[in-house]
This record gives sequence, C-alpha cells and structure tokens, in this order.
Amino acid sequence: MAYTKFLAAAGVAALFAACGGDSSSGTKAPELAEGSDIVADTFDDLPVCTDKREGATAYVKDEKTAYVCEDGDWTNDDDSDKDTEPAEVTSSSAGVSAGSSSSFVYEQNSSAYEVPDVVAVKDKSISGVSQKGPFVTGSAVKLYELDGKTYAQTGKSFTGKIASDDGKFSVSSVTLASQYALLEANGYFRNEVTGKKSSGTVTLNALTDLSDREKVNINLLTHLEYERALYLVGTGINVPSAKKQAEAEIFNAFGIQGEFANSEDLDIFSKGEGNAALLAFSVLMLRDLSEADLTELLTKFATDIESDGSWDDEATKAKIADWTQSKDLAGTLAAIRSNIEKWNLGTVPEFEKYVRNFWYTNYGLGACDKAREGEVMATKNELSTTYGTQMRFICKNGAWIPATDIEKDTYQWAAGEDGEIKVGDVTKTRKYDYDGSLKKWRDATTVEAALGGCTETREADMSMNTGKVNGIWYICKSREWKSTNNITVDTQGWVEGSDGDLKKGDSTDVFYKYDEALDKWVTATYNDTTLKLIGCTTNRVGEIGKGPTNDTYYVCKNSDWQKAQDIDYDTYGNKCTADSVGKVASGVVTITNKYYCAANGWISLMGGWNWNVPKEVRLNPEITYGTMTDSRDGKTYKTVTIAPEGIGYSATWLAENLNYADSSKTPSLKGRSWCYRDVARNCDVGGRLYTWAAAIDSVKLASDADDPQNCGYGKTCTMPAKVQGVCPPDWHLPTYDEWSALFKAVGGSSTAGKVLKSQTGWYKNGNRTDAFGFSALPAGYRYNFGDFLDDGNGAYFWSSTENNSNYAYFMRLFYSDGGASLDDVDKYRGFSVRCLKD
Repeated sequence: MAYTKFLAAAGVAALFAACGGDSSSGTKAPELAEGSDIVADTFDDLPVCTDKREGATAYVKDEKTAYVCEDGDWTNDDDSDKDTEPAEVTSSSAGVSAGSSSSFVYEQNSSAYEVPDVVAVKDKSISGVSQKGPFVTGSAVKLYELDGKTYAQTGKSFTGKIASDDGKFSVSSVTLASQYALLEANGYFRNEVTGKKSSGTVTLNALTDLSDREKVNINLLTHLEYERALYLVGTGINVPSAKKQAEAEIFNAFGIQGEFANSEDLDIFSKGEGNAALLAFSVLMLRDLSEADLTELLTKFATDIESDGSWDDEATKAKIADWTQSKDLAGTLAAIRSNIEKWNLGTVPEFEKYVRNFWYTNYGLGACDKAREGEVMATKNELSTTYGTQMRFICKNGAWIPATDIEKDTYQWAAGEDGEIKVGDVTKTRKYDYDGSLKKWRDATTVEAALGGCTETREADMSMNTGKVNGIWYICKSREWKSTNNITVDTQGWVEGSDGDLKKGDSTDVFYKYDEALDKWVTATYNDTTLKLIGCTTNRVGEIGKGPTNDTYYVCKNSDWQKAQDIDYDTYGNKCTADSVGKVASGVVTITNKYYCAANGWISLMGGWNWNVPKEVRLNPEITYGTMTDSRDGKTYKTVTIAPEGIGYSATWLAENLNYADSSKTPSLKGRSWCYRDVARNCDVGGRLYTWAAAIDSVKLASDADDPQNCGYGKTCTMPAKVQGVCPPDWHLPTYDEWSALFKAVGGSSTAGKVLKSQTGWYKNGNRTDAFGFSALPAGYRYNFGDFLDDGNGAYFWSSTENNSNYAYFMRLFYSDGGASLDDVDKYRGFSVRCLKD
C-alpha cells in the first residue's frame, strides 16, 4: 500500500467533519520539511522520544529547527542541552496491571503519522457480530460511507439486519469511494448480568478501515473509541493507529493493559485476553443500569476521554467498584458466566480477573499474590462506600475477600502473654485472648472477656480457676471456661467421704452430701440436713428411717427423704428389682398385707385395683383350679367346680373373665367388644367387655337353620335353654336361673359377694375371701357412649336372659356390698362374661 506524509495540523478539520461539521472548512496541510520523519508546530508538540523512535528526525516549525531522537531525548546540533524530558510512560504488558494506571501514556511510533492512500471499496460483503451482549433478532445495522480525506459521512449508506439472537449481521454489495466506514447497530440485546433480554434499546458504533477486511465486530470498545480516535486523527495520527491508541486508553481507564487485537476483531464468545478484557469492560459499564442510564454513561465517558484519553470521573469509577466488589464477593460473577454459557454462542473467556482487578485497583488494594498472602487492607478510595467503615479485605489464595473480625482486629499483633485479653484494633469492641499453647490470638467469649483466658496456669490453681459471670459459675478446664454450679466451686479439692456424709460448702452456706455410688459430692436437700438421717444417696434408696419426733417414717426415694406411705415401710427390707418381678410378699409391719413386685416397684394387692397386676396373682392360692383351652384361639383359662355339700348343686365355671375377640368367626363381636379404656393389655387381666348382643352371639342365633331368633337391642326372642353365645364350644352363657343357683350354692345372694369376690384388688376394703375360687375381679364396665367406669369398684357379668326388648339381666358385685344381685340393664352396656360348662 502506498503511503504519503500527513501533516499533524491537517487532522483538525477532519475531526470536525467526522463529527458532522462542514467538511469544506478544513485547511490544506503544509508540506513537511524535506527529509523529516515528524513535523510539529512547537517543540512541546513533539511525541515522546522512545526506543522505537531512536534515530527519527523531527522538524519544529516555530523554531525552524530539526531534531533527532537520541537516548530518550530530542537533540539538535545547536542546543544539545535543551530540556526535552519525556512524559512518564508505563510499559505495556499482557495480562492485568495491579498498579495505578494514572501515569499511563500510549506510545506511537513514526508509522502512526503515515496516512494510507484513499482506496475505493467495490462490491464487498461486510459481516460481524454486534455485541453489548449480543443484539437480538430484528436489530438494525447500517454502514455509512466516510470521506477519505475528511472522514465525514457522504450520505451514502447500506442497511443490514440481525436475523437471530446471536448478534450476527451482514451487509451485502458494499461499494465505497474510500476504505473508511462507520457501522451503527441499534436494538435490544441480551443482558449478560441478568441473563435476560434488555427492556430498552441501545446504539453502538464502529469506525473501521475496510481496505483489507470484510469482518467488523461492533461492541462497546468500538463505540467508545470513536470520538477519541477522530480527535487523534486531527493531531496527525492515521486511523488505524488512532483507533489502537484509543482502545488502549479506554482499557487503561479500567486498569486493563495489554497487547490486544483490534477492537473490531474482539468477540466476547471467543478465547483470548482481548476478548476477556472486552467482556469485563462490558460488564463493568452495564452493571445494573437501565438502557437509558447506560447510554448516558457511554456518552459522558466518550466526552471525557476525547481530548486527553483519560477518564477523570472518579465518582463513577467508585460506584462501579463498589457494585463490582459486592457482586464479586456474592458470587455474581459465576452467575454472569452461567448466563452467557447458557446462550451456547461460543467459549466464554476469562473475564473475571479483569473485573476483579478493577475494584482491587480502585480500592487501592493492588494485586493479591503469594508475597501478600494474609495481608489485611482497608479501602483507600475516599469516594467508595466502604471507605472509613470497619470493612477490611484480606489477601487469600490470590483473591481479596472480606476479612473476619478476628483477622482485621488482630492483624500484625505480636504474641501476647498466655490468657492475655486485648480489644480489637478495628471493631474496638470485640475482645480476643492469646492462647499460649496454640501461639495465636483467638475470639474471646463473654466469659473470657470478663475472667480472662483459661490457661494451664489458671486451671492448675484452684484459687484462680473459677469465676462468676452474669450469675453463672464457670470453671477453667482443658483451656476452656465451662459453665458449672456452686457444687463444683464449693467442693473443689474435697476428698471422698463416707456414703451420706454431709458437709457445708467452702464458698456458700449450701450443704452437700457424698454419694458413694456416684463417687462425688452432690447437693443435699432440706430433709437431708433437718431429719438427722444423714444424706439420702443412691445406695440408700428404699431405706426407711424415723424423723426427729420418732412418730413419722421417711423413705429414701429420688435422692431425697420423703414421707413414707404404708407400702414404703411395709415392704422395707424386701427388694423389688428386675430379677424379682412377679414376686408376691407379705407386709413387714402388717403380715396380712400382700404386695406384688412389678417392673416399677411394689404394688399393694390389698389397697385397690391396678392393671399392672397379672390376673393369676388375683386367684385364691388355696384352691386347686382346673384348666380349659379355647379351641378357637388357643387361650387357656382357669376353671373351678363349685359343689358345696348338702345342696346337691355342682357346676364348672371359668375362674377368669372371657377374652375372646375373633370378629370374623363371630360377627356379633365386630364393634361390640372392648378392652377397658381400649388398652389391649388390660384384656389380658380383666378379659373383654361385651354388649349383650355380642355375648349371646345374636348373628348366630339369627342364622340358626331350625329355630332362627332375631335377638338384640329393641327386639325380644325365645332363645334355647342353653345359649353358647360368645363362649367356647361345650360352654354357654349362664341364664338368670343359673346365676341364682350359684348364689344359693354359696350361701345366698345376701352373702354371695363375700365369697365370690377376689381376695385382692377391690377398693375400700372391698376384698373378700374368694372361698370357692370364683375370683370375681372388679374389671368395671363400658357405658353406652364409650366411657369406661368402675374398675376397682365393681364386677358385672351378662346372663343370657332378657327382660324386654331393651333390657337384659346381669349379675353385679360391688365393693361396698357383701352381697350379689341380679338386675336388668340396657343391652348396649359392655360387661364381662363368665362361661358355664354345659
């Protein structure tokens, strides 16, 4: 490509023309001094003399003097000592700069002032991608022809369109008078921060040289470099070099420095440092702004950097840094990456490091490398919302993260004395104690803050190893304050005593007793200290003793002396343990009393009903019982034959209440029989409670082939002489007359209760002799509405005889009555059943 020399001042007119001014207002550039590489109006207009310009020549018009770039200075033969100190330059390097970018100056070499010839473009197809995030379907793309000298729009344009949500576009049949063009994209875009489509549109531009390219990408970088590049062109720099300098200056504003591809070649869906930098820059500019606010920011940014290449809006930088810091530490960068990856448009470059570097740099933290691991720093930027707060950042594993209270409060503290307490440098409220064994400062608890650290020295010294905070005692153990009570404090250093010994505490007026089984001192009770019985301990449980007045017994129970009940001293000396459950013992004081050893201790057999006593224990031990096994369910029952002399009556009865419940074989039982209080184990003791319909097996009677009878509540029937009912085969439900015969056989109804009731289990001295072994138990009954009543008070047995449609006869024994009676009652009640052998 042919080149011509281009006068620096000539670009000024081109700048105004490219921005929409009158292109005819430009001035003709004067010719360069013969043989000079650079021409400048004044010496101060000369570019920096760098290694790249070593040996280059320059001509200064106002001095009419030629200079040579030598060893970093512009020199001439007339004045070798002239002050030509170059501006400060920061070197360009790949990757991220961790330091300040304020001194950055982009270097141009002599080729930057060589302007290409104007070359026409004929019938080209231009394609690329338009990206904020990618512009979506329907977005418009226009290509405007620019004048090859003034860079002003000629009025000629070409139109393209984005046909899919990947931002790709093409403009066909492009023919231009020069190689310079301006591309413009307008529309909605995919928001990489939210992952959603934008709610408003944006417009992005790209200035490009089409002489040797057919692909032009439009992005934030091409858009923002536009005004700055035109300004630089006005200073005599050619378009490619001006764009490259503007690109570097824009990236530098965000702490990004490196040798990257041209802006229109960058793509946020491709690998590479430049692509990563573009995506980072795009995220930082967008943040959580609306489309209108983003457009305003872009305009202000472009205006700010236009003349000097420096972005001076420190307040906005701080806002971006604060947003970035909060989102980075909240994991939002990972969410942004996920959003972009879900679009499946290509590889997402490593943009995160550039985003992080921006807030690191803006906060004045710098790079987090191995040399700075563990370093704690505060924000240095006074415009940041984190400045002047207690927030601190710590360098860990290559990243700045929020420091914990202990990290920032104890940063750079020297070792302390073991157990020493100090207040944090930053919070001014948190306290820390020094652990000499671990050789580090640690969070002090409320107790440690009040009592000091728990050290080995304090643990060993009984005068120092306890303390009280907010009314609670603590003891120093295993280098930790542990809550305790008076007993630990009062009994420290005490040797073991004899079981039950009483002793007053060292620090309080509290008394303690030694429990030999527990091998420790425990708090004594009031009774321990006042009854003169020494302490009630584990080994003395069940022990009986008299109080100081010698007329009241006390028993050692639940670690205290309690007023003894009759059962306590009547069983004294008889151990009821797990090995002796089921044992029956006579009273120690009252020999006629009987007690049953249950799993939870002694139960009085004489003092009323208890469902925990097995039915066998209630039988008369003087009677020889027979047995019967019910073939229907395999249950075995005790039986007794009552045949008193001189009466001529003999009958065999069940000596237990029936406990049959198969409602499938006996449908009458379904919903008409219960265990007392619906507790299944109570049936094993007192049998089941049946309605009269269930007791007589009304379903079986109704289905009798020869003589069906419809019996039950509200019905009357003529039943057979023997009704098996719910009883086992060869047994039947006794009739009214058969109950009457039993009364007569045992001495009459007025005394029947005295000999038919069991010897134990009845309340209020209701127990009787059970002389015939009938062993009637006070199993109670079920009322019509589901209430269970009278366990311990009464025994109720059905007869097969009904009185009328609603009532049937039953035999009753009551605790306060020595007799027995036959009464009628409604058929819905749930009574016990005693069967009589056929």
